[in-house]
This record gives sequence, C-alpha cells and structure tokens, in this order.
Amino acid sequence: MPADPFILVTGASRGLGRDITLHLARNGFQALAGVRSAADGDRLAAEAPGQIHPVLLDVTDAGSIRSAVSEAERLTGEAGLAGLVNNAGLASFRPLEQQRIEDFEAIFRVNVIGVQALTQALLPMLRRSRGRIVNISSGNGKLSMPFSGAYCASKFALEAMSDALRMELRPWGMHVVVVEPGTMATDIRVRAVEDWTAEHAALPADEQRLYARELAAFAGAIGGMEAAAGPVADVSAAVLQALTDPEPRTRYPVGPHMDQLDAFAAMPDRERDQFAMGVLGLLPRG
Repeated sequence: MPADPFILVTGASRGLGRDITLHLARNGFQALAGVRSAADGDRLAAEAPGQIHPVLLDVTDAGSIRSAVSEAERLTGEAGLAGLVNNAGLASFRPLEQQRIEDFEAIFRVNVIGVQALTQALLPMLRRSRGRIVNISSGNGKLSMPFSGAYCASKFALEAMSDALRMELRPWGMHVVVVEPGTMATDIRVRAVEDWTAEHAALPADEQRLYARELAAFAGAIGGMEAAAGPVADVSAAVLQALTDPEPRTRYPVGPHMDQLDAFAAMPDRERDQFAMGVLGLLPRG
C-alpha cells in the first residue's frame, strides 16, 4: 500500500480536474481520479504512473457512488482518505426564460446534489484521517450574471453548503475549504456558448428573436474574456495549498481580477446590474 496520503478528485477527465489530479500526484499525494470512462482513466494514469488510480464515478448516480466508495475503501485501508476535491461541475448559458427544466435540474444534480451525496458517503473515511474537503466553486458563487442564472444559483448553493459543513465538522478538527476560480483558461465558457447557440437555433422563430441580440453580444463578450483567462495551474496550486496549509483559509479566490470581482459583488444592486450589462455589451432595449 502506498505511504502517500490519498486524495479523491471528481471530474478528473479533463479541464481543471485533470490538472488538479496531476498536480497532486506530482506533489506527494496518491490521487484517486474520478472519471467517467476507463479510457479517460488510463490516459490520465499514464501521465503519473503509480500515483494516479482511476475510479469510475458519476456523482449523479447512487450506484456509481457506492462503487467508488468501495474502491476508495479498498485502496486507502485503515489510513482513510486525506482529502476530497469536489470539482465535477456543469456550466450553462441560457436566459432563464428559455432554460429547459431538465437542464436546470441537471446542473443542480452535478454541482450541488452530487457534491452532497459523495461527501456524505465519504465522510467516515475522511473523519478517520481528519481529512479535508475542498469544494471548487466559482467567482459566480458570489456574483450572479445574466444568462448564467442556473450555474450561478448552483455555485451560490455550494458556497452555502460549504459554510454549513465547515461549522458542522469543526468538532472533529476537519477543514472545509472553498476554491473560487475566476476566468481560467479552460473551454467551459466556449462550450457553454456553443450549446446555447445550437439550442437557440432550434427554437421557433419568435422565440429566437427574443434573445438573438443578447446571444450575439454575450458570445462576443465571452470571446474577449478568453484572451484574459488565467492559467489552470493557478487553481491546482490553490487546491494544494488548501489541502496542506496548517490552518487553511476558508476561501481561496484564484484568477485575474478577483479583487475587482469582490468590489463588483459589493455594489448596490442597481449599480451592479448596470455594470454587468455594460461589461457584457447588453444595452437596455429602447
């Protein structure tokens, strides 16, 4: 059995989760990589042989969670789990008026309910080693923006859950930490705009006209954000810090312009609305 402590990372197949997993594996941890396919797991494990252990995991499926917990128990033994990084997440850009309820529910099943279900199932293992829980939230966990209402709502919920769990686990000396990435260099925003564009094109013509101007402006603004995105390695470094600092902070904001984001979130509502719409190129309709 490896002597290095074990950390389970969800959503490890790609993006932030993949980079976090590799960073932990290269910095003294055994990484249990929650992936959706064996092929994804094999590719990831090949990059850090002996340090990464793929675990098939769908956080929205109770049976998959049970299987992953059993595998984690087998690998960690009496040592328990040193940490859980809840990274798996879905993003979506849509006007709330046109967001299908099943899509809204899917975002909450992954970003909120899946986090709760997996954390609950792993807490006995985490308590055994006084392990830490790191929840990957977002700058949008404290700042809601137009056309990302479902995603923002899920991250606000994750922040609230993290605060409650942090207080509940304090008697056992366990830490619950939130990492809040800003605009990072992943494809999550571009893919979300592509999904909105495709869904918008399938709507009846009268519904397309409702938000056609806004979609075009929003897509252009997202393109501008990509040019200023921060490196994903910064998020991985923050996760490592959250797992290893003797007295970790409760939150680690990461990425460009996070100080400005805090100031933005603290604005009076109407001023913030106006500023957000201006940033996204959304002018009031005359």
